[in-house]
Amino acid sequence: MNLLNKVRSKGFWLLDSLKGGYLKKDINDIANTLEISSFSLIQKRNAPILKDLLERVVQSSKFYNKYKSYKSLDDFPVVNKLIIKENFDIINILPKDSPNIVKVNSSGSTGIPFEIYQTKRKARRNKADVMFYAKTAGYTIGDQLLFVRLWTKKYKKSLLVKTMLNLIQIDVENLLDKDIAALITKIKSNKQPKGFVGYPSGFEKICNYLDKIKSAPIDCNVKSIIATSEALYDSIREKMEYYFNAPVVSRYSNEENGILSQQMIGDKFYTINWASFHIEILDLEEDKPAKPDELGRIVVTDLYNLATPMIRYDTGDLGKFCNFENDKIPNFEVVTGRKKDILYNTKGDVVSPFIIHANLYKYPELNQFQIIQKDKCEYIFKINSDSNFSKKEEFIAFFKSYLGSDANVSLEYTNEIPLLSSGKRRTIINLYKP
Repeated sequence: MNLLNKVRSKGFWLLDSLKGGYLKKDINDIANTLEISSFSLIQKRNAPILKDLLERVVQSSKFYNKYKSYKSLDDFPVVNKLIIKENFDIINILPKDSPNIVKVNSSGSTGIPFEIYQTKRKARRNKADVMFYAKTAGYTIGDQLLFVRLWTKKYKKSLLVKTMLNLIQIDVENLLDKDIAALITKIKSNKQPKGFVGYPSGFEKICNYLDKIKSAPIDCNVKSIIATSEALYDSIREKMEYYFNAPVVSRYSNEENGILSQQMIGDKFYTINWASFHIEILDLEEDKPAKPDELGRIVVTDLYNLATPMIRYDTGDLGKFCNFENDKIPNFEVVTGRKKDILYNTKGDVVSPFIIHANLYKYPELNQFQIIQKDKCEYIFKINSDSNFSKKEEFIAFFKSYLGSDANVSLEYTNEIPLLSSGKRRTIINLYKP
């Protein structure tokens, strides 16, 4: 760490100390929770926090008043964005003019623009989560942060703030070859420690450019790479690790809750943030636990938001637990996209998106890839390839082995698969409702 970065780090922790050291206490609490050896002990640790949350909401939220006789969390209803939006005023514990709230907006990439309130305590907990999990990936406060995302006016920082945070804003919409070349030149000339965080689709553009110019690995002192908001393909992970000589981990988070889980270096599974959340995986159709070997809906209870309570909140995402037998602490084996973005085979069964993500490495000539299910047996595979796709028949046969022998699979070649308004790219689009 160079002198200026040390000053940033020391100054940050000095300021926290002057404010009571609450951030450091939260980070220590998260670290201590992660060291707990059994799930029953984690539940015991969280029990008083969860009880305080539930007692407050049944007393202070009109929406939850009717649940005063609850026996456990299971007695509370599962809610989603639409339910919270429609009942916003009666769900909230704190009014919108309270000096203790922070307003949080999601991007609306699900089709439902969404605003909730968080207490300042919750916002501080989120900050502690970010700092703790960034550190596990190799990032140190004060290091230069290369943040790849859609930088709308809402998110852009002033020059002063960027300097204080040591932040480089890299807009995923402005990643033409000339922009990437300028970025590479800039980070090569500055040897201070740095970390990437951002959308895999942005990492993909950077790597495709480096492939195109037949670049050697970049000597620029990258210490950490965190992929977020989109599926991370093994091909992108491997290329980022090759070009920047740093480990890549994937993070699962959302704007309304925060960091729900993240891979540790070298792990394929996601370590769940049990320190800040209680998480369930429920059946795709019913509000009951999903079977252990099946994908289900990720349902979150936020232990620290006492403004807009998020109790049994259906995130809209899908996942599957692993490592949950014999009182082991559950992790996510799989975290994937929204229920509306899952595939069904021709028999109407769910096809795990993990199968798709885990096998794309076999086709390195594909720059971009998207599947659209139009009907029960009709699938369009959009592909962007620099060269003739010589493995077309093998590719179709492989996916038909999962979709069904009667699947009607067609290939559609394109120069670019467009991003969503949020700057993210959907790998799967399902227009069929079984």
